[in-house]
Amino acid sequence: MSVYQYVADNDPKGAELIINSFGYEVTDRRSLGQSLSELVSQVGEPALRKIMEYHPDKEIILELNGDDKKSECGCGNCKKTRTQEHYMNASGNETPKEAKPDTLAHQTNVILVVATLFIVTALIYKNN
Repeated sequence: MSVYQYVADNDPKGAELIINSFGYEVTDRRSLGQSLSELVSQVGEPALRKIMEYHPDKEIILELNGDDKKSECGCGNCKKTRTQEHYMNASGNETPKEAKPDTLAHQTNVILVVATLFIVTALIYKNN
């Protein structure tokens, strides 16, 4: 479940208010999670921040991640890394952090080649 769907399921009125606050209208109340996702795609960080204000577990998340601000050294790089981590997995995908699209594409290609070789080998043995 994506963070957008989670917020929409737990606070549908809040989700509708968020969408309306950016000048959009809700056309289908059954797909509020998808609408929030599209809103973030269109508007960006301001929309994501607004959605997170309505997150049902906001207090717990802030409590668990509150110590991150103390570890900043002021170099600018710490803040950039922390900001990037906040956006990871907002869509609810289960892709590991270290898995890059190139790595996943390569793994998929390897699986396809091995499967093809297996099928060809099976057909050769069947015909003999």
